[in-house]
Amino acid sequence: MNYNLIFLFILLNLPFFFFFKNIAKFINIYDAADGIRKFQKKSIPLIGGFILIYNIVSFFILDFFLELKIFDEKFIFSKREFFSLYIGSILFFLFGVLDDKYSFKANIKLFIIFILTLLVVMLDENLLITNLKFSFISNIIELDAFSYFLSILCFLLFFNALNMFDGINLQVGFYGVLIFINLSLIIIFSLLFFLLFNFKNKTFLGEGGVQLLAFLLSYIIIKAYNLKQDFFYVDEVFIIMAIPGLELFRLFLARLLNGKHPFKGDTNHLHHLLIKKFSPNKAFLLTFVSIVISINSYYLIDNKLIYILFIILFYFITIHQLSKKD
Repeated sequence: MNYNLIFLFILLNLPFFFFFKNIAKFINIYDAADGIRKFQKKSIPLIGGFILIYNIVSFFILDFFLELKIFDEKFIFSKREFFSLYIGSILFFLFGVLDDKYSFKANIKLFIIFILTLLVVMLDENLLITNLKFSFISNIIELDAFSYFLSILCFLLFFNALNMFDGINLQVGFYGVLIFINLSLIIIFSLLFFLLFNFKNKTFLGEGGVQLLAFLLSYIIIKAYNLKQDFFYVDEVFIIMAIPGLELFRLFLARLLNGKHPFKGDTNHLHHLLIKKFSPNKAFLLTFVSIVISINSYYLIDNKLIYILFIILFYFITIHQLSKKD
């Protein structure tokens, strides 16, 4: 355990402890109840993303001088890659903050995320997915001319999946902690720090936080897949993203079939269905425990394909049961 890093983190975050309300008023971005999808009793400040970006940018800068290794050093090989991660984090966060403030239309959001993702991938060639390797298929599928298309598509899918997954306190924050275990102490500390306020319903991530976290999660998963292909497969990525990914697929298809915009919000998400039967905290625990069990079980089962099919089937059976009226 790096106690100097912990001490530095606490020191940098003292302002949030002592001046939280002042910071919230200064930022002045709130999430208000609408009686449709949001039922909080009062407006909640959206400064979770500011907590993340404040720590990430601070330690990015300190990393040049103190070599703190905010990420596993195996994921960043050059200043160009470092710049890609740094500028990508800031741009996606700022775009999310603007979305919190002005509520962009879904098509505009999708287009801007596409442009920002293209920029980041062009800066860092190691974010370009060149092939697909499955644990249950001996041959590697080379993408060739489709590399850019699939790489950007993966980013876009994960951005939208995480956005749909964000709906109850603690859920996205702990999901991020789970992914970044053993990868970045700074991001884990930042998320846990945010979760302290989120648990007390004092702040939400907001679009700024979700966009930032989606970018970081996408970045680390794609980098890990590209650089560690000897033991990191497409099916493993699927299991890590199973619940957010299946949520995206189901909601996208259901909205299209109902003649709605596929990215227009509704109350048909998994967390909405769970809240109808359980308290929000129990809904979070059920989802988080399911993710932890599904990921760990993947490494214990030999037949990966059958296991993936089982996860998909179990998900849709669960949705069907939760959708039944009492």
